[in-house]
Amino acid sequence: MDIDLLKTFLEVHKTRHFGKAADNLYITSAAVSARIKQLEQHLGVTLFVRSRGNVQLTSEGERLLPRAETLVLTWNRTLQEVSLQPNMSTRLHIGATYGLWQFTLQRKLIELTHALPDLAIQAEGHADTELVRRLGDRTLDVILLYEPPNSPEFKSMKVGQLKLVMASTNENTSVKSCFENDYIYVDWGTSFALFHAKRFGEIPPAVLRVNLAAIAVSYLSAEAGSAYLPQSLLPETPFLHQVKAAPSFSRPIYATYREGSDNPALISQVIELLQGISI
Repeated sequence: MDIDLLKTFLEVHKTRHFGKAADNLYITSAAVSARIKQLEQHLGVTLFVRSRGNVQLTSEGERLLPRAETLVLTWNRTLQEVSLQPNMSTRLHIGATYGLWQFTLQRKLIELTHALPDLAIQAEGHADTELVRRLGDRTLDVILLYEPPNSPEFKSMKVGQLKLVMASTNENTSVKSCFENDYIYVDWGTSFALFHAKRFGEIPPAVLRVNLAAIAVSYLSAEAGSAYLPQSLLPETPFLHQVKAAPSFSRPIYATYREGSDNPALISQVIELLQGISI
């Protein structure tokens, strides 16, 4: 099957519009329609319900979607493997949450490139569920998460620790005052939510709820307030101060890979180099 047919299918799904998909793919709308028709004929199903100004997937299209994404990702990875530079022996695809990349993994990435100069690395940031899916699809080799997947096909090893503390723009404040004055709730996962509920119970609604610490930090750089943030961030962020009386929260960081990986020696070496992550 022509991989361009699947790429066109994915673009139409993303834009919900044949004309916009054509613009993004630098082809005509007629070519998009022809590709989709060819793919539907090849599969023997209808993939889209077409209505004026809107395009929706059929149930068959919904079933094709994750498989098309995997096939396109696998094809792109194959092209990368084949086109390795002469001084590179192999390629490693490593993924992590956006927060981990922001606070610590960029430094580890530098260490990896120095320690393994003949290794081509592709680093990606995704949400937890997407990381696990791509690991299962073999489009990622190693992923880093706070809560590893519970599956027999994956193996996880602790490589570091995250420590969160309550930080405030007010250097001399109390926990009670933080919650009463512009508290930002940062979503650090289920374990943190349970810790937060157990320690603080019923509190006034947060002025802002975010799923990325970077959003909270950016907000606090301009407005007064407080939030639970990585302790390692405070020394390099002069406008934030640790609230001394507030309890801290720690959780491990795991590296997860597939059991029976194609290159177990490389995976072991990379995980060893990732040891000692501290946030």
